[in-house]
Amino acid sequence: MNLLEAFHDAIKAVRVLKQRHPVQAPLGVLLAIRRRESAGCHMKELASEHALDPSTISRSVAALTRAGLVERTADPLDGRASTLHVTESGHALLDQTQTFYEARISAALHDWTPEEIDALTTSLSRLAHDLITQEEEVAS
Repeated sequence: MNLLEAFHDAIKAVRVLKQRHPVQAPLGVLLAIRRRESAGCHMKELASEHALDPSTISRSVAALTRAGLVERTADPLDGRASTLHVTESGHALLDQTQTFYEARISAALHDWTPEEIDALTTSLSRLAHDLITQEEEVAS
């Protein structure tokens, strides 16, 4: 198996895992809002962080708002803009989601050593960083 095939298989595995989650919602966007909400989360920042078109983020945020997982409040510094905040239901869903993924990943890695898990974590982080950096440089 070559690197590209392994990369494809890893993406497929993540897709399969996401499909098994009982809630089909833009959870990555919800998590990003939670990470940013103490500083005031804006949709423009989410679009940039996720490398997505603002209209895509807007649809995701609208779905999260309709589901009662996110609320918008007026930005105190710019009344034309709004900041996004995770609701109590949103926090509960994220906590349940983290438990779900941790259990599934732990089960899959049950016979891995702590050193192998650390090496995987380090390598995945480096790969993600390097790919994003390269693509940003190519786009410039």
